[in-house]
Amino acid sequence: MEEPTTALDFSGVSLPFNVTDLVSSGNSLLALVGGFVLLAMAFVFVPKLIGLIRNSFAAGRS
Repeated sequence: MEEPTTALDFSGVSLPFNVTDLVSSGNSLLALVGGFVLLAMAFVFVPKLIGLIRNSFAAGRS
């Protein structure tokens, strides 16, 4: 296999946004969809939590 001989040169590249803009956009996106993400996680984890509680009470009876 051949190894790359030259690295990419980004010295002449300028982006229309900076790190602050990127972090701000990520926070805004998370604020927009965060409730839906939490709701989806609830549908996944609540049945497991209910089963764990039921099994702990059933194990205590026997």
